Amino acid sequence: MDKLKELFTKAVKSLECGACVAALVGAKDVAYLNKNWVLDAAAGLCSEFKVMPKDVCTGLVYSQGPVLIEAMMQASLLSGDGKYFCFQALGACPAPGVTSGSLTFPKPKPANATAPTHSGTLVDVLHLSDWHVDNEYVPGSEGDCNRPLCCRKYADSPLTPKRAASTWGDYKCDSPIKLGQDLLKHVPKVANPNFTILTGDIPPHDIWLQNKDSVIAVEEIAYSTMQAGLSSKVYPTVGNHETGPTNLFPTPSSGGDIKWLYNSLADDWSRWLPADATNSVKNYGAYTVTPAPGLRLISLNTNFCYTLNFYLYGNTKEYDPHGELKWLVAQLQKAEDAGERVWIISHVGPSQTDCLQNWSALYYQVIQRYSPHVIAEQFFGHTHYDEFALYYGPGAKSTQSAISTGWIGPSVAPYTNINPGFRIYKVDTKSWNVFDSETYIADLEKAAEWDAAGTTPNWHLEYSARKAYGAYVPIADNAPLSASWWHNVTTVFEKNDAAFQQYWTYRGKSANRQAACTAGGPCPKEIICNLRAGKSSDACTAIKFSVSKREDGNDTTVDEDDVSGLHSLYKREDYQPWNTKLCGLSSQL
Repeated sequence: MDKLKELFTKAVKSLECGACVAALVGAKDVAYLNKNWVLDAAAGLCSEFKVMPKDVCTGLVYSQGPVLIEAMMQASLLSGDGKYFCFQALGACPAPGVTSGSLTFPKPKPANATAPTHSGTLVDVLHLSDWHVDNEYVPGSEGDCNRPLCCRKYADSPLTPKRAASTWGDYKCDSPIKLGQDLLKHVPKVANPNFTILTGDIPPHDIWLQNKDSVIAVEEIAYSTMQAGLSSKVYPTVGNHETGPTNLFPTPSSGGDIKWLYNSLADDWSRWLPADATNSVKNYGAYTVTPAPGLRLISLNTNFCYTLNFYLYGNTKEYDPHGELKWLVAQLQKAEDAGERVWIISHVGPSQTDCLQNWSALYYQVIQRYSPHVIAEQFFGHTHYDEFALYYGPGAKSTQSAISTGWIGPSVAPYTNINPGFRIYKVDTKSWNVFDSETYIADLEKAAEWDAAGTTPNWHLEYSARKAYGAYVPIADNAPLSASWWHNVTTVFEKNDAAFQQYWTYRGKSANRQAACTAGGPCPKEIICNLRAGKSSDACTAIKFSVSKREDGNDTTVDEDDVSGLHSLYKREDYQPWNTKLCGLSSQL
Protein backbone atom coordinates (compact mmCIF):
# COMPACT_ATOMS: atom_id res chain seq x y z
CA MET A 1 0.00 0.00 0.00
CA ASP A 2 2.79 2.45 0.91
CA LYS A 3 4.63 1.66 -2.33
CA LEU A 4 1.45 2.27 -4.33
CA LYS A 5 0.85 5.56 -2.55
CA GLU A 6 4.42 6.54 -3.38
CA LEU A 7 3.84 5.77 -7.07
CA PHE A 8 0.55 7.70 -7.06
CA THR A 9 2.15 10.68 -5.33
CA LYS A 10 5.04 10.85 -7.79
CA ALA A 11 2.69 10.58 -10.77
CA VAL A 12 0.31 13.24 -9.48
CA LYS A 13 2.99 15.72 -8.48
CA SER A 14 5.27 15.31 -11.49
CA LEU A 15 2.80 14.31 -14.21
CA GLU A 16 5.81 12.85 -16.00
CA CYS A 17 4.99 10.18 -18.55
CA GLY A 18 7.08 7.40 -17.03
CA ALA A 19 5.77 8.11 -13.55
CA CYS A 20 2.19 8.05 -14.78
CA VAL A 21 2.61 4.69 -16.53
CA ALA A 22 4.48 3.29 -13.52
CA ALA A 23 1.58 4.27 -11.25
CA LEU A 24 -0.89 2.50 -13.55
CA VAL A 25 1.28 -0.63 -13.67
CA GLY A 26 1.64 -0.58 -9.89
CA ALA A 27 -2.10 -0.17 -9.43
CA LYS A 28 -2.74 -3.07 -11.82
CA ASP A 29 -0.34 -5.33 -9.94
CA VAL A 30 -1.97 -4.52 -6.60
CA ALA A 31 -5.45 -4.92 -8.09
CA TYR A 32 -4.71 -8.56 -8.90
CA LEU A 33 -4.25 -9.06 -5.16
CA ASN A 34 -7.04 -6.80 -3.92
CA LYS A 35 -8.81 -4.06 -5.90
CA ASN A 36 -9.97 -2.36 -2.73
CA TRP A 37 -6.37 -1.68 -1.77
CA VAL A 38 -6.01 0.46 -4.88
CA LEU A 39 -9.21 2.36 -4.12
CA ASP A 40 -8.21 2.85 -0.49
CA ALA A 41 -4.81 4.22 -1.52
CA ALA A 42 -6.35 6.67 -3.99
CA ALA A 43 -9.03 7.84 -1.57
CA GLY A 44 -6.45 8.22 1.18
CA LEU A 45 -4.19 10.38 -0.96
CA CYS A 46 -7.10 12.53 -2.06
CA SER A 47 -7.91 13.25 1.58
CA GLU A 48 -4.25 13.69 2.58
CA PHE A 49 -3.64 16.12 -0.27
CA LYS A 50 -6.81 17.97 0.79
CA VAL A 51 -7.95 18.06 -2.81
CA MET A 52 -11.56 17.84 -1.69
CA PRO A 53 -13.50 17.15 1.52
CA LYS A 54 -13.33 13.50 2.53
CA ASP A 55 -16.89 12.70 1.43
CA VAL A 56 -16.17 14.01 -2.07
CA CYS A 57 -12.90 12.08 -2.30
CA THR A 58 -14.57 8.89 -1.16
CA GLY A 59 -17.55 9.28 -3.48
CA LEU A 60 -15.42 9.97 -6.53
CA VAL A 61 -12.83 7.28 -6.00
CA TYR A 62 -15.26 4.49 -5.13
CA SER A 63 -17.69 5.32 -7.94
CA GLN A 64 -15.18 5.95 -10.75
CA GLY A 65 -12.25 3.86 -9.54
CA PRO A 66 -13.64 0.34 -10.06
CA VAL A 67 -14.23 0.95 -13.78
CA LEU A 68 -10.77 2.46 -14.24
CA ILE A 69 -9.17 -0.49 -12.43
CA GLU A 70 -11.02 -2.99 -14.61
CA ALA A 71 -9.93 -1.10 -17.74
CA MET A 72 -6.29 -1.08 -16.62
CA MET A 73 -6.46 -4.81 -15.92
CA GLN A 74 -7.68 -5.40 -19.49
CA ALA A 75 -5.19 -2.98 -21.05
CA SER A 76 -1.63 -3.65 -22.22
CA LEU A 77 -0.09 -0.88 -20.17
CA LEU A 78 3.51 -1.44 -21.26
CA SER A 79 2.59 -1.84 -24.94
CA GLY A 80 1.21 1.64 -25.45
CA ASP A 81 -2.11 1.61 -23.60
CA GLY A 82 -0.57 3.17 -20.50
CA LYS A 83 0.88 6.07 -22.44
CA TYR A 84 -2.41 6.44 -24.32
CA PHE A 85 -4.37 6.86 -21.09
CA CYS A 86 -1.78 9.14 -19.54
CA PHE A 87 -1.99 11.38 -22.61
CA GLN A 88 -5.74 11.44 -23.20
CA ALA A 89 -6.85 11.74 -19.57
CA LEU A 90 -3.95 13.63 -17.99
CA GLY A 91 -1.71 15.05 -20.69
CA ALA A 92 1.25 13.41 -18.97
CA CYS A 93 2.58 11.66 -22.09
CA PRO A 94 3.15 12.98 -25.61
CA ALA A 95 0.36 12.51 -28.12
CA PRO A 96 0.69 8.96 -29.46
CA GLY A 97 -0.60 9.86 -32.92
CA VAL A 98 -3.80 8.81 -34.63
CA THR A 99 -3.92 5.09 -35.41
CA SER A 100 -7.60 4.54 -36.29
CA GLY A 101 -6.95 4.45 -40.03
CA SER A 102 -9.41 5.19 -42.83
CA LEU A 103 -13.09 4.46 -43.13
CA THR A 104 -14.64 2.68 -46.11
CA PHE A 105 -17.79 4.27 -47.50
CA PRO A 106 -20.63 2.56 -49.39
CA LYS A 107 -20.27 4.89 -52.36
CA PRO A 108 -17.72 7.49 -53.49
CA LYS A 109 -18.52 11.13 -52.93
CA PRO A 110 -20.43 12.55 -55.90
CA ALA A 111 -18.42 14.80 -58.19
CA ASN A 112 -19.01 18.50 -57.61
CA ALA A 113 -21.12 17.83 -54.51
CA THR A 114 -22.71 21.13 -53.49
CA ALA A 115 -25.30 22.26 -50.99
CA PRO A 116 -28.84 22.81 -52.32
CA THR A 117 -30.37 26.20 -52.97
CA HIS A 118 -32.42 27.96 -50.33
CA SER A 119 -36.18 28.43 -50.15
CA GLY A 120 -35.98 31.89 -48.64
CA THR A 121 -38.37 30.85 -45.87
CA LEU A 122 -36.92 30.79 -42.37
CA VAL A 123 -38.14 29.01 -39.26
CA ASP A 124 -36.99 29.19 -35.63
CA VAL A 125 -35.19 26.33 -33.92
CA LEU A 126 -34.41 26.45 -30.19
CA HIS A 127 -31.07 25.08 -28.94
CA LEU A 128 -30.85 24.18 -25.25
CA SER A 129 -27.72 22.65 -23.73
CA ASP A 130 -26.31 21.65 -20.36
CA TRP A 131 -29.50 22.12 -18.36
CA HIS A 132 -27.84 20.86 -15.14
CA VAL A 133 -30.82 21.36 -12.87
CA ASP A 134 -30.17 20.97 -9.15
CA ASN A 135 -33.30 19.81 -7.34
CA GLU A 136 -31.43 20.22 -4.05
CA TYR A 137 -30.58 23.88 -4.64
CA VAL A 138 -31.19 25.84 -1.41
CA PRO A 139 -31.63 29.63 -1.62
CA GLY A 140 -29.62 31.34 1.10
CA SER A 141 -27.08 28.52 1.32
CA GLU A 142 -23.34 28.99 0.74
CA GLY A 143 -22.64 30.08 -2.83
CA ASP A 144 -18.86 29.89 -2.42
CA CYS A 145 -18.24 26.54 -0.77
CA ASN A 146 -15.43 23.98 -0.50
CA ARG A 147 -17.08 21.40 -2.79
CA PRO A 148 -17.39 21.06 -6.57
CA LEU A 149 -21.05 22.12 -6.35
CA CYS A 150 -22.32 24.85 -4.04
CA CYS A 151 -25.75 26.29 -3.14
CA ARG A 152 -26.65 23.19 -1.14
CA LYS A 153 -26.86 22.38 2.55
CA TYR A 154 -23.96 20.13 3.53
CA ALA A 155 -23.15 18.77 6.96
CA ASP A 156 -20.33 21.30 7.39
CA SER A 157 -22.06 24.26 5.72
CA PRO A 158 -21.60 27.47 7.72
CA LEU A 159 -24.60 28.86 9.57
CA THR A 160 -23.83 32.25 8.09
CA PRO A 161 -22.72 31.95 4.46
CA LYS A 162 -19.99 34.13 2.97
CA ARG A 163 -22.18 34.59 -0.10
CA ALA A 164 -25.80 33.61 0.22
CA ALA A 165 -27.24 31.97 -2.89
CA SER A 166 -30.07 33.86 -4.58
CA THR A 167 -33.29 32.10 -5.49
CA TRP A 168 -32.32 32.35 -9.19
CA GLY A 169 -28.83 30.87 -9.12
CA ASP A 170 -25.18 31.60 -8.52
CA TYR A 171 -22.05 31.57 -10.64
CA LYS A 172 -20.64 28.55 -8.77
CA CYS A 173 -23.83 26.53 -8.80
CA ASP A 174 -26.13 24.61 -11.09
CA SER A 175 -29.59 25.79 -12.09
CA PRO A 176 -32.38 25.99 -9.52
CA ILE A 177 -35.61 24.54 -10.92
CA LYS A 178 -37.24 27.96 -11.25
CA LEU A 179 -34.43 29.29 -13.50
CA GLY A 180 -35.14 26.70 -16.19
CA GLN A 181 -38.87 27.16 -15.85
CA ASP A 182 -38.54 30.92 -16.29
CA LEU A 183 -36.30 30.48 -19.34
CA LEU A 184 -38.97 28.33 -20.98
CA LYS A 185 -41.58 31.02 -20.28
CA HIS A 186 -39.44 33.58 -22.10
CA VAL A 187 -38.83 31.56 -25.27
CA PRO A 188 -42.27 32.20 -26.86
CA LYS A 189 -41.78 35.92 -26.29
CA VAL A 190 -38.85 35.97 -28.72
CA ALA A 191 -39.37 32.99 -31.04
CA ASN A 192 -41.79 30.37 -32.29
CA PRO A 193 -39.63 27.25 -32.43
CA ASN A 194 -40.45 24.76 -35.15
CA PHE A 195 -38.63 22.23 -32.95
CA THR A 196 -36.01 22.16 -30.20
CA ILE A 197 -32.63 20.43 -29.97
CA LEU A 198 -31.25 19.55 -26.53
CA THR A 199 -27.55 18.70 -26.59
CA GLY A 200 -27.26 16.86 -23.30
CA ASP A 201 -26.46 17.04 -19.59
CA ILE A 202 -29.56 17.19 -17.42
CA PRO A 203 -28.32 16.17 -13.91
CA PRO A 204 -26.26 18.46 -11.67
CA HIS A 205 -22.52 18.34 -10.99
CA ASP A 206 -22.76 16.41 -7.71
CA ILE A 207 -20.70 13.75 -9.40
CA TRP A 208 -19.46 12.17 -6.17
CA LEU A 209 -23.08 11.35 -5.28
CA GLN A 210 -24.60 10.38 -8.61
CA ASN A 211 -26.04 6.92 -9.11
CA LYS A 212 -28.74 5.19 -11.12
CA ASP A 213 -31.62 6.31 -8.92
CA SER A 214 -30.50 9.93 -8.59
CA VAL A 215 -30.03 10.60 -12.31
CA ILE A 216 -33.27 8.87 -13.33
CA ALA A 217 -35.25 10.99 -10.85
CA VAL A 218 -33.67 14.27 -12.02
CA GLU A 219 -34.12 13.42 -15.70
CA GLU A 220 -37.79 12.46 -15.34
CA ILE A 221 -38.61 15.79 -13.67
CA ALA A 222 -36.52 17.86 -16.11
CA TYR A 223 -38.01 16.33 -19.26
CA SER A 224 -41.50 16.81 -17.81
CA THR A 225 -40.65 20.45 -17.14
CA MET A 226 -39.58 20.91 -20.76
CA GLN A 227 -42.68 19.21 -22.07
CA ALA A 228 -44.86 21.50 -19.98
CA GLY A 229 -42.93 24.63 -20.96
CA LEU A 230 -42.43 24.08 -24.69
CA SER A 231 -45.04 23.67 -27.40
CA SER A 232 -42.52 22.21 -29.86
CA LYS A 233 -41.05 18.74 -29.99
CA VAL A 234 -37.67 18.31 -28.33
CA TYR A 235 -34.92 16.17 -29.83
CA PRO A 236 -32.40 15.26 -27.09
CA THR A 237 -28.99 13.65 -27.04
CA VAL A 238 -27.06 11.81 -24.31
CA GLY A 239 -24.70 13.88 -22.16
CA ASN A 240 -21.88 12.53 -20.00
CA HIS A 241 -23.85 13.40 -16.86
CA GLU A 242 -26.93 11.43 -17.90
CA THR A 243 -25.63 8.23 -16.34
CA GLY A 244 -24.74 7.45 -12.75
CA PRO A 245 -21.92 7.25 -11.90
CA THR A 246 -21.23 10.07 -14.33
CA ASN A 247 -19.21 9.59 -17.55
CA LEU A 248 -19.23 5.79 -17.50
CA PHE A 249 -20.72 4.24 -20.66
CA PRO A 250 -19.76 0.58 -21.25
CA THR A 251 -18.76 -0.74 -24.66
CA PRO A 252 -19.34 -4.23 -26.09
CA SER A 253 -15.83 -5.33 -25.10
CA SER A 254 -15.58 -3.63 -21.71
CA GLY A 255 -18.21 -5.44 -19.69
CA GLY A 256 -20.73 -3.48 -17.67
CA ASP A 257 -24.32 -2.71 -18.51
CA ILE A 258 -26.38 0.47 -18.50
CA LYS A 259 -29.42 -0.77 -20.38
CA TRP A 260 -31.34 0.76 -17.49
CA LEU A 261 -30.24 4.22 -18.68
CA TYR A 262 -31.11 3.71 -22.33
CA ASN A 263 -34.48 2.22 -21.39
CA SER A 264 -35.17 5.13 -19.06
CA LEU A 265 -34.18 7.72 -21.69
CA ALA A 266 -36.28 5.93 -24.31
CA ASP A 267 -39.25 6.20 -21.96
CA ASP A 268 -38.57 9.87 -21.15
CA TRP A 269 -38.02 10.80 -24.79
CA SER A 270 -41.05 8.87 -26.07
CA ARG A 271 -43.11 12.02 -25.41
CA TRP A 272 -41.33 13.49 -28.46
CA LEU A 273 -39.86 10.61 -30.49
CA PRO A 274 -41.64 8.04 -32.68
CA ALA A 275 -41.52 4.35 -31.78
CA ASP A 276 -38.70 3.43 -34.16
CA ALA A 277 -36.48 6.14 -32.68
CA THR A 278 -37.19 5.15 -29.07
CA ASN A 279 -36.40 1.54 -29.93
CA SER A 280 -33.08 2.73 -31.37
CA VAL A 281 -32.32 4.68 -28.17
CA LYS A 282 -32.57 1.43 -26.21
CA ASN A 283 -29.50 0.08 -28.03
CA TYR A 284 -26.90 2.68 -27.00
CA GLY A 285 -28.63 6.07 -27.01
CA ALA A 286 -28.45 7.04 -30.71
CA TYR A 287 -31.41 7.54 -33.03
CA THR A 288 -32.61 9.29 -36.18
CA VAL A 289 -35.87 11.18 -36.84
CA THR A 290 -37.43 13.44 -39.47
CA PRO A 291 -38.39 16.75 -37.79
CA ALA A 292 -39.56 18.22 -41.11
CA PRO A 293 -39.86 17.07 -44.73
CA GLY A 294 -36.43 16.83 -46.32
CA LEU A 295 -34.53 16.95 -43.02
CA ARG A 296 -33.07 13.95 -41.19
CA LEU A 297 -31.80 14.58 -37.65
CA ILE A 298 -29.21 12.14 -36.27
CA SER A 299 -28.56 12.08 -32.53
CA LEU A 300 -25.23 10.45 -31.57
CA ASN A 301 -23.93 9.23 -28.24
CA THR A 302 -20.44 10.76 -28.29
CA ASN A 303 -19.69 9.51 -24.79
CA PHE A 304 -17.99 6.71 -26.72
CA CYS A 305 -15.25 9.21 -27.53
CA TYR A 306 -15.22 10.95 -24.13
CA THR A 307 -11.76 10.86 -22.55
CA LEU A 308 -13.14 10.41 -19.03
CA ASN A 309 -15.30 7.45 -19.95
CA PHE A 310 -12.89 5.00 -18.35
CA TYR A 311 -14.52 2.01 -20.02
CA LEU A 312 -12.79 3.11 -23.24
CA TYR A 313 -9.27 2.36 -21.99
CA GLY A 314 -9.60 -1.40 -21.61
CA ASN A 315 -9.46 -1.92 -25.37
CA THR A 316 -7.94 1.13 -27.04
CA LYS A 317 -8.10 -0.51 -30.48
CA GLU A 318 -11.90 -0.59 -30.31
CA TYR A 319 -12.09 2.58 -32.37
CA ASP A 320 -15.85 2.51 -33.01
CA PRO A 321 -17.70 1.15 -29.96
CA HIS A 322 -21.13 -0.28 -30.82
CA GLY A 323 -20.39 0.43 -34.50
CA GLU A 324 -21.93 3.88 -34.03
CA LEU A 325 -19.86 5.54 -36.76
CA LYS A 326 -20.72 2.69 -39.12
CA TRP A 327 -24.39 3.29 -38.30
CA LEU A 328 -23.91 7.03 -38.86
CA VAL A 329 -22.45 6.38 -42.31
CA ALA A 330 -25.42 4.16 -43.17
CA GLN A 331 -27.86 6.91 -42.16
CA LEU A 332 -25.97 9.53 -44.15
CA GLN A 333 -25.87 7.29 -47.21
CA LYS A 334 -29.64 6.82 -47.00
CA ALA A 335 -29.99 10.59 -46.78
CA GLU A 336 -27.71 11.15 -49.78
CA ASP A 337 -29.63 8.59 -51.83
CA ALA A 338 -32.96 10.21 -50.86
CA GLY A 339 -31.77 13.80 -51.40
CA GLU A 340 -32.27 14.66 -47.73
CA ARG A 341 -30.42 17.20 -45.63
CA VAL A 342 -28.99 16.14 -42.26
CA TRP A 343 -28.43 17.70 -38.87
CA ILE A 344 -26.12 15.88 -36.46
CA ILE A 345 -26.52 16.54 -32.74
CA SER A 346 -24.49 15.18 -29.81
CA HIS A 347 -23.09 16.30 -26.47
CA VAL A 348 -19.28 16.10 -26.55
CA GLY A 349 -18.14 17.74 -29.76
CA PRO A 350 -15.50 15.79 -31.74
CA SER A 351 -13.52 19.03 -32.01
CA GLN A 352 -13.00 19.17 -28.25
CA THR A 353 -9.91 17.75 -26.55
CA ASP A 354 -12.36 15.79 -24.39
CA CYS A 355 -12.96 13.55 -27.44
CA LEU A 356 -10.50 10.72 -28.10
CA GLN A 357 -8.31 11.59 -31.07
CA ASN A 358 -8.82 8.26 -32.85
CA TRP A 359 -12.61 8.49 -32.76
CA SER A 360 -12.54 12.17 -33.69
CA ALA A 361 -10.35 11.48 -36.73
CA LEU A 362 -12.80 8.86 -38.01
CA TYR A 363 -15.73 11.21 -37.47
CA TYR A 364 -13.89 13.94 -39.39
CA GLN A 365 -13.64 11.60 -42.38
CA VAL A 366 -17.41 11.15 -42.26
CA ILE A 367 -17.95 14.91 -42.31
CA GLN A 368 -15.57 15.29 -45.26
CA ARG A 369 -17.38 12.55 -47.21
CA TYR A 370 -20.93 13.87 -46.69
CA SER A 371 -20.42 17.65 -46.59
CA PRO A 372 -21.60 20.08 -47.73
CA HIS A 373 -24.27 18.41 -49.89
CA VAL A 374 -25.82 16.14 -47.22
CA ILE A 375 -24.80 17.43 -43.80
CA ALA A 376 -26.29 20.88 -43.34
CA GLU A 377 -25.19 21.60 -39.75
CA GLN A 378 -23.80 20.01 -36.57
CA PHE A 379 -24.74 20.93 -32.99
CA PHE A 380 -22.96 20.12 -29.72
CA GLY A 381 -22.77 21.17 -26.07
CA HIS A 382 -20.58 20.19 -23.09
CA THR A 383 -18.22 23.18 -22.86
CA HIS A 384 -20.91 25.52 -21.42
CA TYR A 385 -19.41 28.29 -23.57
CA ASP A 386 -20.88 29.91 -26.68
CA GLU A 387 -18.53 28.58 -29.37
CA PHE A 388 -18.20 27.01 -32.81
CA ALA A 389 -15.78 24.68 -34.62
CA LEU A 390 -15.00 24.41 -38.32
CA TYR A 391 -14.50 21.38 -40.55
CA TYR A 392 -12.50 21.41 -43.77
CA GLY A 393 -11.98 19.29 -46.84
CA PRO A 394 -8.56 17.86 -47.72
CA GLY A 395 -5.65 20.28 -47.94
CA ALA A 396 -4.98 23.57 -46.23
CA LYS A 397 -7.64 25.18 -44.07
CA SER A 398 -9.09 28.06 -46.05
CA THR A 399 -12.27 29.85 -47.07
CA GLN A 400 -12.56 27.52 -50.07
CA SER A 401 -12.00 24.29 -48.14
CA ALA A 402 -14.33 25.02 -45.18
CA ILE A 403 -17.26 22.61 -45.51
CA SER A 404 -19.16 22.37 -42.20
CA THR A 405 -19.81 24.19 -38.92
CA GLY A 406 -20.16 22.67 -35.49
CA TRP A 407 -22.35 24.96 -33.35
CA ILE A 408 -21.47 24.58 -29.65
CA GLY A 409 -24.47 25.74 -27.65
CA PRO A 410 -24.28 27.91 -24.53
CA SER A 411 -25.35 26.27 -21.30
CA VAL A 412 -28.56 26.96 -19.42
CA ALA A 413 -26.60 26.44 -16.19
CA PRO A 414 -24.37 29.30 -14.98
CA TYR A 415 -21.80 26.72 -13.82
CA THR A 416 -19.21 28.19 -13.64
CA ASN A 417 -18.82 31.98 -13.87
CA ILE A 418 -20.98 32.35 -16.97
CA ASN A 419 -24.50 33.63 -17.49
CA PRO A 420 -27.40 31.27 -18.22
CA GLY A 421 -28.41 31.29 -21.87
CA PHE A 422 -30.05 29.67 -24.89
CA ARG A 423 -29.92 30.01 -28.68
CA ILE A 424 -32.46 30.58 -31.41
CA TYR A 425 -31.45 29.65 -34.97
CA LYS A 426 -33.08 31.14 -38.04
CA VAL A 427 -33.08 28.22 -40.47
CA ASP A 428 -33.98 27.88 -44.16
CA THR A 429 -36.70 25.27 -44.77
CA LYS A 430 -35.05 23.77 -47.88
CA SER A 431 -31.29 23.84 -47.31
CA TRP A 432 -31.70 23.64 -43.52
CA ASN A 433 -28.71 25.91 -43.15
CA VAL A 434 -28.51 28.46 -40.34
CA PHE A 435 -29.04 32.04 -41.49
CA ASP A 436 -28.70 33.56 -38.03
CA SER A 437 -27.83 32.50 -34.52
CA GLU A 438 -29.29 34.59 -31.71
CA THR A 439 -28.06 34.06 -28.16
CA TYR A 440 -30.25 35.10 -25.24
CA ILE A 441 -28.95 35.46 -21.71
CA ALA A 442 -29.88 36.73 -18.25
CA ASP A 443 -27.41 38.80 -16.21
CA LEU A 444 -27.04 36.61 -13.12
CA GLU A 445 -25.05 39.30 -11.32
CA LYS A 446 -28.42 41.03 -10.86
CA ALA A 447 -29.97 38.00 -9.11
CA ALA A 448 -30.01 39.67 -5.69
CA GLU A 449 -31.82 42.65 -7.23
CA TRP A 450 -34.45 40.34 -8.76
CA ASP A 451 -35.02 38.78 -5.35
CA ALA A 452 -35.25 42.13 -3.58
CA ALA A 453 -37.68 43.52 -6.15
CA GLY A 454 -39.67 40.31 -6.55
CA THR A 455 -38.99 40.28 -10.29
CA THR A 456 -37.80 37.61 -12.72
CA PRO A 457 -34.52 37.31 -14.71
CA ASN A 458 -33.86 39.92 -17.40
CA TRP A 459 -33.70 37.54 -20.37
CA HIS A 460 -32.60 39.53 -23.39
CA LEU A 461 -30.88 39.21 -26.76
CA GLU A 462 -27.14 39.24 -26.15
CA TYR A 463 -26.25 39.28 -29.84
CA SER A 464 -27.12 38.16 -33.34
CA ALA A 465 -24.15 36.42 -35.00
CA ARG A 466 -25.19 37.78 -38.38
CA LYS A 467 -25.27 41.36 -37.17
CA ALA A 468 -22.31 41.21 -34.80
CA TYR A 469 -19.85 39.54 -37.16
CA GLY A 470 -21.47 40.69 -40.39
CA ALA A 471 -20.15 44.12 -39.46
CA TYR A 472 -16.66 42.71 -40.06
CA VAL A 473 -17.42 40.15 -42.80
CA PRO A 474 -20.37 41.43 -44.87
CA ILE A 475 -22.81 38.74 -45.94
CA ALA A 476 -25.53 38.78 -48.59
CA ASP A 477 -29.15 38.67 -47.41
CA ASN A 478 -29.72 35.37 -49.22
CA ALA A 479 -26.58 33.66 -47.84
CA PRO A 480 -26.38 31.45 -44.71
CA LEU A 481 -23.75 31.63 -41.99
CA SER A 482 -21.63 29.07 -43.82
CA ALA A 483 -18.39 27.46 -42.73
CA SER A 484 -16.59 29.59 -45.33
CA TRP A 485 -18.07 32.75 -43.84
CA TRP A 486 -17.09 31.66 -40.33
CA HIS A 487 -13.55 30.96 -41.54
CA ASN A 488 -13.37 34.53 -42.79
CA VAL A 489 -14.61 35.69 -39.38
CA THR A 490 -11.71 33.85 -37.72
CA THR A 491 -9.35 35.57 -40.16
CA VAL A 492 -10.72 38.91 -38.95
CA PHE A 493 -10.11 37.78 -35.36
CA GLU A 494 -6.42 37.35 -36.23
CA LYS A 495 -6.12 40.93 -37.46
CA ASN A 496 -8.71 42.88 -35.47
CA ASP A 497 -8.45 42.61 -31.70
CA ALA A 498 -11.68 44.52 -31.16
CA ALA A 499 -13.54 41.87 -33.15
CA PHE A 500 -11.83 39.06 -31.24
CA GLN A 501 -12.57 40.68 -27.87
CA GLN A 502 -16.21 40.92 -28.87
CA TYR A 503 -16.18 37.17 -29.52
CA TRP A 504 -14.41 36.61 -26.21
CA THR A 505 -17.15 38.46 -24.34
CA TYR A 506 -19.88 36.49 -26.10
CA ARG A 507 -18.07 33.20 -25.46
CA GLY A 508 -18.65 33.68 -21.71
CA LYS A 509 -22.17 35.01 -22.30
CA SER A 510 -21.20 38.53 -21.23
CA ALA A 511 -20.57 37.54 -17.61
CA ASN A 512 -17.09 39.09 -17.95
CA ARG A 513 -15.70 36.55 -15.51
CA GLN A 514 -13.29 34.79 -17.88
CA ALA A 515 -9.59 35.42 -17.68
CA ALA A 516 -8.31 38.01 -20.11
CA CYS A 517 -7.34 36.89 -23.61
CA THR A 518 -4.85 39.62 -24.38
CA ALA A 519 -3.71 40.64 -27.83
CA GLY A 520 -0.11 39.66 -28.53
CA GLY A 521 -0.18 36.82 -26.00
CA PRO A 522 -0.67 33.11 -26.65
CA CYS A 523 -4.39 33.11 -25.85
CA PRO A 524 -5.93 34.55 -29.07
CA LYS A 525 -3.78 32.33 -31.27
CA GLU A 526 -4.79 29.24 -29.30
CA ILE A 527 -8.49 30.08 -29.33
CA ILE A 528 -8.57 30.85 -33.06
CA CYS A 529 -6.71 27.60 -33.75
CA ASN A 530 -9.38 25.73 -31.76
CA LEU A 531 -12.17 27.38 -33.75
CA ARG A 532 -10.62 25.87 -36.88
CA ALA A 533 -10.08 22.45 -35.30
CA GLY A 534 -12.97 20.18 -36.26
CA LYS A 535 -11.00 17.20 -34.92
CA SER A 536 -9.45 17.05 -31.50
CA SER A 537 -5.94 16.24 -32.75
CA ASP A 538 -5.90 19.65 -34.48
CA ALA A 539 -6.74 21.59 -31.31
CA CYS A 540 -4.06 23.85 -29.88
CA THR A 541 -5.20 23.57 -26.27
CA ALA A 542 -2.98 21.05 -24.53
CA ILE A 543 -4.31 18.40 -22.17
CA LYS A 544 -2.49 19.30 -18.97
CA PHE A 545 -2.92 18.64 -15.27
CA SER A 546 -0.71 19.28 -12.27
CA VAL A 547 -0.68 19.62 -8.53
CA SER A 548 -0.60 23.12 -7.08
CA LYS A 549 -0.01 24.49 -3.62
CA ARG A 550 -2.68 26.07 -1.48
CA GLU A 551 -1.96 29.34 0.25
CA ASP A 552 -1.95 27.50 3.56
CA GLY A 553 0.86 25.29 2.30
CA ASN A 554 -1.19 22.15 1.77
CA ASP A 555 -0.94 20.32 -1.52
CA THR A 556 -3.57 20.63 -4.22
CA THR A 557 -6.33 23.13 -3.99
CA VAL A 558 -9.60 22.99 -5.87
CA ASP A 559 -9.90 24.79 -9.19
CA GLU A 560 -13.29 26.29 -8.52
CA ASP A 561 -13.79 27.27 -12.15
CA ASP A 562 -13.08 23.81 -13.52
CA VAL A 563 -16.23 21.94 -12.92
CA SER A 564 -16.75 18.35 -13.73
CA GLY A 565 -15.36 15.85 -11.41
CA LEU A 566 -12.49 13.45 -10.96
CA HIS A 567 -9.97 15.77 -9.60
CA SER A 568 -9.76 13.79 -6.43
CA LEU A 569 -6.46 12.52 -7.77
CA TYR A 570 -5.29 15.52 -9.74
CA LYS A 571 -6.00 19.15 -10.49
CA ARG A 572 -6.17 20.82 -13.86
CA GLU A 573 -3.27 23.22 -14.20
CA ASP A 574 -4.37 26.75 -15.03
CA TYR A 575 -1.32 27.55 -17.09
CA GLN A 576 -4.00 28.48 -19.64
CA PRO A 577 -6.47 30.30 -17.37
CA TRP A 578 -8.34 31.64 -20.38
CA ASN A 579 -9.47 28.16 -21.43
CA THR A 580 -10.85 26.63 -18.26
CA LYS A 581 -12.91 23.49 -18.71
CA LEU A 582 -16.37 23.75 -17.21
CA CYS A 583 -17.67 20.22 -17.59
CA GLY A 584 -16.37 16.68 -17.35
CA LEU A 585 -14.69 14.87 -14.51
CA SER A 586 -11.49 16.80 -14.90
CA SER A 587 -13.06 20.12 -14.09
CA GLN A 588 -13.69 19.59 -10.43
CA LEU A 589 -10.34 18.81 -8.97
